[in-house]
Amino acid sequence: MIKFVNTVKKSYKICFILLTVISILNNKASAQGATSVEVDEVILESLNQTIPVIGRVISLKEADVPAAVIGKIENVLVEVGDKVKKGQVLALIDIDRYKWMAEISSANVNATRAEIKSAKAETNINLIELNRMESLKESSAFNVSKYERLQSLHTSLIAKEEIVEAKLKSALQEEKLAKLNLKRATVKAPFDGVIEFKMVEFGEAVGLGFTLFKLVSDSLLEIEADVPSNRARILEINNNINVSTTDMISFNSKLRALGVRENSNSRTIPVHLTFDNNELSRKLFVGENVNIFIPIGPGLKAPTVHKDAILKREGMSLVYVVEEEKAVIKPLKLGDGVGNRFIVLSGINEGDTVVIKGNERLRPGQAVKPIPSTDINEGETQ
Repeated sequence: MIKFVNTVKKSYKICFILLTVISILNNKASAQGATSVEVDEVILESLNQTIPVIGRVISLKEADVPAAVIGKIENVLVEVGDKVKKGQVLALIDIDRYKWMAEISSANVNATRAEIKSAKAETNINLIELNRMESLKESSAFNVSKYERLQSLHTSLIAKEEIVEAKLKSALQEEKLAKLNLKRATVKAPFDGVIEFKMVEFGEAVGLGFTLFKLVSDSLLEIEADVPSNRARILEINNNINVSTTDMISFNSKLRALGVRENSNSRTIPVHLTFDNNELSRKLFVGENVNIFIPIGPGLKAPTVHKDAILKREGMSLVYVVEEEKAVIKPLKLGDGVGNRFIVLSGINEGDTVVIKGNERLRPGQAVKPIPSTDINEGETQ
């Protein structure tokens, strides 16, 4: 009997040991089945960040300098790349011919004025004779036929004066036109700038309106950019906008104008920014590309998720959210990028824990061991 009791006790001990070992092994297996992943929280951020948009430097003054008269190019005084001042002579067109035409028109004016003097003198002589004849009406010396002839002559002389005066007006207008053509024969720069193109050479004949030069202002500049419509809506006139060149020159600009028409293809709005080119360490070139930094939404807050948490599957954005130490896959809708994060429009909430490393190998519902991330805030925009 004693032997039987000892055998039972020994059996209980063996069972207890086996159960303990099995429990330990199960715990180890369970621990080994949980995949270690790096995680990060969905956080609420103030949207004082900016997004870069490519802009371009444009000149506020660009002009084709045309020939305002027809003729032969007598002289070209500038070359491509020359800086010119407003009023500087660029070329001469048949200058001698237009001088002669102006002199002829002035001579015609003087001759017509002399004709007027002569006509007035004739009229005065006729008037004296007519008045003398009228004074003889009561005497026997009065000659009716002569009196009537003097009256007719007076009417004719008055008409002659009017004709010559009209001729003078015409001559004066011709003189003005000739002097204007003489002025136009000297081609001058309409504003300060740089000769970008030269389309004529000495000796060429040009017609009215023929383009002689392309002149571009290198001082009156501004920046033009096409900004996404959803970003342009928050902009206001005189907003300060930061700008950076490709060689890292940063400067401030002001919003001068905001377009009224959206580009239906790109969904953008044109904006125009003013800046002081003289304050920069170097002058910007017309056509140069620059980065302008458009505010995302000053004073607003929105949940954001780390960019490494995003998985792309068949055009959808997905994330693994850790719930009760299991990976739950969820679709979400994203907004703009904010540094190394994306704005969350829907799908997950502030405070959710998402997997940012190791998520490529996970399966929905898989057990995970979350490890908090220690480096998640690099790369934010200015």
